[in-house]
Amino acid sequence: MKLWLAKHTRRKISLLGLFIMNSFLSLFAEEIDPTDISYVSVNPYTNEVTISWYKSESANIAYARILYIYDETTLIKGKGFVDIAGNEDVTYKFKTDTIDKFSYNPDERVLSLAVDAYSENGNNSTSLREYHTTMLASAQITRCPSQIKLSWTPYYGYGISVSKYEIIEVDAQNNETKLQECAGTEKSCVIELNEQKERRFYVKASFVDCHGKQQNSTSTMCYVSEKQANLPQYIAIENISLEQTDITLDIRFDTAADYNTYILFRSYNDEKHFQPFDTVKIALHQTPLYTFVDPMAFTNDSPVFYKVKGYDNCNTEIIESQSVTPIIASVREVSEMQNMIEWSKDAPWEVLQYRIWKSENDSEAQLIDSVGNRQFMYIDDLDDSYARCFSLCYKIEAVQNNDEKTVRSFSNKVCLTKDYKLLIPNAFNPNSNIAENTTFKPKYAFLFGDYKMEIFDRFGTCVFTSTDIDVGWDGKIKGTNAPVGMYQYRITIQLPNGETIERHGTVQLVIK
Repeated sequence: MKLWLAKHTRRKISLLGLFIMNSFLSLFAEEIDPTDISYVSVNPYTNEVTISWYKSESANIAYARILYIYDETTLIKGKGFVDIAGNEDVTYKFKTDTIDKFSYNPDERVLSLAVDAYSENGNNSTSLREYHTTMLASAQITRCPSQIKLSWTPYYGYGISVSKYEIIEVDAQNNETKLQECAGTEKSCVIELNEQKERRFYVKASFVDCHGKQQNSTSTMCYVSEKQANLPQYIAIENISLEQTDITLDIRFDTAADYNTYILFRSYNDEKHFQPFDTVKIALHQTPLYTFVDPMAFTNDSPVFYKVKGYDNCNTEIIESQSVTPIIASVREVSEMQNMIEWSKDAPWEVLQYRIWKSENDSEAQLIDSVGNRQFMYIDDLDDSYARCFSLCYKIEAVQNNDEKTVRSFSNKVCLTKDYKLLIPNAFNPNSNIAENTTFKPKYAFLFGDYKMEIFDRFGTCVFTSTDIDVGWDGKIKGTNAPVGMYQYRITIQLPNGETIERHGTVQLVIK
């Protein structure tokens, strides 16, 4: 570093111009003390360049010449582009696009500038090596993680060292905010993205110049045009239902987010050993509810748990749903006319009530009752209306109501196949005071199928036929009372499962 004290104590060194021409003697030129550059800076808003220097200590200085260095590789070379008359401390501003000698601007390349002092007789100092440079800033978006990398060319000034760099952000109203401070040895830093898309930055270097004064130099302005991605604010599994061995999930996504890749996780037996098993890509800014079917996922051996995780473009987890598991129901016969349905307590959300649905013989399920959220069993009392029902199936629905939506979860369907009962009387009396004894028909329970009953007289003639198990023989033949005595019957029932029931025998017609 060239110190102010050193400048006044240094030995004057003559500029010896050695010319060899026809063996003439050497000639000595006048000694000129150079100027000292204080700083060079760029206005980040206008790209106007400022150069400031201290006057030469030599007498009879006529002007100072500003030069830009165009070659620093071997012997430093420069070109003068403006002369400033007199010998004063000067701060000079210019724009490169107004000077023909500049073929580039400060935002395209770094400018290296020097100042020479010229005496009245035309001699000058040699100060090209004492140049200072402008700073060029640039910004780019990095990936994984998504950030802004701000870089700059270091400020170089002969005899000075930068103490720190400051990162300045400029908003749309040209308000400036210092984002962070970096050491004087640094050349780049990382800035986080935010919700703003268009952003501007410049860099300010701080140092003490060769005369001991605190100075700053600012860089060119740099720009980015990318805002922080909108992260999903929620992800929720709203419904989980069982249909035979398939498990269906209704998942609600935040489609206002800028990410659309989600991974489904599954764990058997517990909520600790989740493993990814499928990927979901949703349509951005469209329907937020997505239905996913996990085929053949349900078994009676172990419960299964699900959760969904969202990831950004760098495969970093950014959100996770709650863990859910389907309600598991079971049914057993506690008596011939009572079935008990029980279900698990692991509802995926706070339950308002449980609803019990029942279907007969594989018909469409009907809602039969509801219970509170602390009840996990239900007794279904059967009556004679289920005489034709061979199969009863149940399903439990957990319901959560809130102001915005109704959330439901259906359990697996559990069924009981009832053993049919078929009793055939051996006599009947059309004149009996007991109504059920006045016709001949079987008594049955939990029986359903294609039915046919035929009655034959003793000659083998068919005297009555019925295809409705509830329609029996009233003891008449073509509207006339049949003779008392023994009659043959044949009953055939084709069950839905393919089984055929056949009964045949005799019945006595009695009239009293």
